[in-house]
Amino acid sequence: MAQSREERLRRQRERQREYRRRLRAARKPSRDDIARAALHWAIRETMQDEQQLDRLGDRVIPILVAQGFDRKKCDEAFDELVERYRRGWDFQRRFPEDGDNGKDVVGGTKDGAT
Repeated sequence: MAQSREERLRRQRERQREYRRRLRAARKPSRDDIARAALHWAIRETMQDEQQLDRLGDRVIPILVAQGFDRKKCDEAFDELVERYRRGWDFQRRFPEDGDNGKDVVGGTKDGAT
């Protein structure tokens, strides 16, 4: 018997929810968590050298354009993100659901030690 589209989507959502729960329980970072940390590192490392920062944008933006995003909007979004970092914005860590909401420092521990 063929299942309805709604039933198939419901089961898919349940599987995905369970998968994410297992990742959280194992404290295993997702692809997005790793990408977020890598972008934070790359921007912080290149922020003091305008030429390196331009090169970073020149490499990231074409990838986004190839995924169907508008080039001008990509340039704007990248520039806005860099400006947020320049104004003091810092890495936004996602907090696990276990109540551990101490701020993490990329490359270090919660207390700031490396």
